[in-house]
Formats: sequence, C-alpha cells, structure tokens
Amino acid sequence: MACQVSSTPYAHLSSIIKDNKDQKECCVCLYEKDLTVVFDCNHYVCLSCFKKYSISKLNSRQFKYDANIGYSLGCPNGCSNTLLRELHIFCLMDKSNYERYKTFGAEEYVFYHQGVLCPTASCGCGLILDESNLKVRCPLPIGCGKAFCRSCKTLWTDDALQICKCQTDSQNDNQAFSYWYQLFGTRRESSLAVYKKCPGCSVNTEKDGGCNAISCTRCGMTWCWICELEFRNDCIQSHWF
Repeated sequence: MACQVSSTPYAHLSSIIKDNKDQKECCVCLYEKDLTVVFDCNHYVCLSCFKKYSISKLNSRQFKYDANIGYSLGCPNGCSNTLLRELHIFCLMDKSNYERYKTFGAEEYVFYHQGVLCPTASCGCGLILDESNLKVRCPLPIGCGKAFCRSCKTLWTDDALQICKCQTDSQNDNQAFSYWYQLFGTRRESSLAVYKKCPGCSVNTEKDGGCNAISCTRCGMTWCWICELEFRNDCIQSHWF
C-alpha cells in the first residue's frame, strides 16, 4: 500500500512529524532542524537522521514486531514503550527500502504466528498453518503449489515418501545425544543442540561457540542457552559449569 499523496509535504504524518518551533536538538546529530520526528518519550530526531536510523535497523532486521502496532521502531536512545504507531512514517526511506520494509513486516507477521515461508525462490508465500503435518503444500492460486518440509524447508520432490530425510537424520542425532548423555551428562547433551528458539520471540537461533548468554537481534532479549529462559545472574553458577 502506497503512502497517501498530499499537496503539503508530510501532511498525512502530522501527528509524528512536527515543526520544530521550540528549536529542540536532534537526539542523534544534536543539530536543530525545522522538521523532526517526535517519539512518545519527547525525543526529537531530524528527518535525515531518522532515514539513516530506519535503513540501518532495516538492514539488520532489528525492527520490532508488536501485535497491536505492527513492524516498527522505538526511540534511538532506547526509551521503552516508544514504538511509532503510524507506520507510514517509514516511507521517509527511499522507495526500494520502503518496499523491503513492507516485505519484512509481512514475514515477521508470519513468523510471529509460528508460520512458514514457502522456500521456492520465485514464491516466498507466507503460510500460517493450523495442522502439525511436516509435509506442507503451498496453496494455489496465491502460491506456487509445490510441497515442502515444514521442518527443514526443502522441497518434497517424491510424493510417495511419508517422512522427510531430516527426520531420519534427527533420529540419528537423538541416538548420538543419548550416547553423549551416558558419557558426559546433560551439559554435553545441551551443547550439541545447534538451534534453539528465543524464549522472547521464538525465532530460531544458531550458536556456534562463545558465551551461553544469547542476545536476540530480533526482540532484544538476553537469554540463557542452557535453561532457555531469560538470563539471570545465577545462570552462570547454577548450570553453566
């Protein structure tokens, strides 16, 4: 959906973009500009800095998804409860980035509702599924009609198969976990898991080494890789060692 067109620039965004009559400094560049984006915390950001801020967060997919607001950004200073509610504000980015924003926003909606994206390169249709079947068929006419595995996202090329290869591999991994459990206990078993879900937003998270305190780039939560809960100071002493 395109932004509204008005003879007065930004007239449709007047609830957020304000004339800087009080000559407030931009909280990013510290200059006083005529037009600024005003957050609920009363911090001002000039339009140039807001555009750069939005594109930077978009490139790293660090917009926040809120069920009541949508895909948005809060104050650059990190103030809480400052997500912008008028999402058309992001048309201040150039056209190509605004299109990316809308695509990412739709994808985040699907992920938030535990959905999947069709892995076919020319499709990418978002599917929110009620059933728990591993075999998923992208529906026509909105999608491509191809079937794929809900777990590993590979195309289901042989309709005669009742189980995907990734499930066989998973069974083999479970046998390996049992073996390591007998030798080293639960800590070794936990460390073998490469992917886990963030307890804050359920995004799949990969860990290939380093500290067990994980900072989610989507929702910002810091959580413990071992207990899979929000990180607490006693995590280190109770089950890291």
